[in-house]
Formats: sequence, structure tokens, C-alpha cells
Amino acid sequence: MLITLIRNLISAEDKRLVFIMILAYIPALLIAIVMHEFAHGIVAYWNGDDTAKLAGRLNVNPVKHFDPIGFLMLAVIGFGWAKPVPIDPRRFRNYKKGMITVSLAGVVCNFLIAFVATGLFALYLFATKSAVMNMQAGTAAYYAFSFFEYLLVYIVLINLTLMAFNLIPVYPLDGFRLVETLAKPDNRYVAFNYRYGSFLLLGLIVLFNVLGYISPYLDLLGLYMNAIVNMMNSILHAIFGL
Repeated sequence: MLITLIRNLISAEDKRLVFIMILAYIPALLIAIVMHEFAHGIVAYWNGDDTAKLAGRLNVNPVKHFDPIGFLMLAVIGFGWAKPVPIDPRRFRNYKKGMITVSLAGVVCNFLIAFVATGLFALYLFATKSAVMNMQAGTAAYYAFSFFEYLLVYIVLINLTLMAFNLIPVYPLDGFRLVETLAKPDNRYVAFNYRYGSFLLLGLIVLFNVLGYISPYLDLLGLYMNAIVNMMNSILHAIFGL
């Protein structure tokens, strides 16, 4: 996504507008990944585990949660990850409840952020409708309004994308943690993922991205991601009358 924006910047007639889009994309990206990991840490803390707090990760400082590879993947292809918040399930007051709530914390947080951003976008459109209609392109006000609009749109789309990606049941994603918690002891799928899950996930991302260049219908991962994002975005638009 970020690479596409940079390419557009090089070829676009209105380079300032594309530059505004890039400026809006980066903080939207940071908000999504930082809040996702913070949510894991704070819910773990509520369940009795202070590991994240002791490690200095119970905050919203982007530097603390930054993972270069995960950030690059999210910026370039649209889905990636931050540095996982350390959690010790042995400290949970209730193991199963703790694992389920902590696993869901990140994706629920991403959805709530998308929900709030959609509401703000609806309010923005209502409050600025007349001003935007009479605004002249290329003015400082035009670019300021454009930045805020793109920021809200990117916050919604990136958070929904991160939510959909993390629901995939492959280690080390949140979807796998749910499967692990609900599965019986010595489950073969869980054991396989602990050994090969990271390689499997990276392999699926590379494979389906390559297949996507041949035909978009072969990119099953992209089709899944788009289906979830579009469905949730449609629901949010319906809620706020967009």
C-alpha cells in the first residue's frame, strides 16, 4: 500500500495530494499496530499478568512495539504485525478465560478503533459538507481537509485489515491462540504450528501474493482479507448512514 502511494507520488500531477495521503497513511498504520499490542497487554494485566507492564510494554509508545519486518509487510502488502507483547498465561487468575480474552483483545480493539473512526468520518462529512463543496482545490484548507479525510479512511481500512489478518488460525496470530486454547491437549495442529507456524504463515503470504500477480482469483488470502474488510466496512457504513 505504501509502495503504491509512493509510486503514485512519482507519477501524479498533484504530488502534494499524494504526499498528504502518505502522511495520513503512516500515523494510521502506527495507531493500528500499537493499539493492537497495547490491548493484548492491558487485558493480560486485567487477568492478573503484569509481564507486559514489567517489560515496559504497557504503553502506546510506537518504538516499544515496532517490528521492522512486520511494519514493512503491513506497509507494503497491507497486512503484518508489531512486536508481540510478552504474556505469561501462568499468571492468569483463570487460564482459559485469560487466554480467550487476551487473544481477542487485539482484534476487538482494531474493530472498535474502526468503529470510532467511521463515526468521526460521518460526523466530518456532515459538519464540513458545505465548506468542502465551496473549497478550491490546491489551497491550504483543501489539503488540510484532505489529510483528515484520508487519515480517518486509512484508520478504518488498516484496522479492519489487521483484525482480519490476526483471525487467521496460524501461529503466532491471535486466531491460532484461540484454537490452541479451545483444542484438546496434544492437538496435532497446535503442535505442528509451534514447530512450523511462522514458516507456514510467511509461505502463505509469499505464495498467494505471487499467485495474485497471475490472477487475483488465485490469491485466496487476499480474497479472504478483502471479503472480511469489505463486509465489516459495509456494516459500519450502514450503522452510520454513509
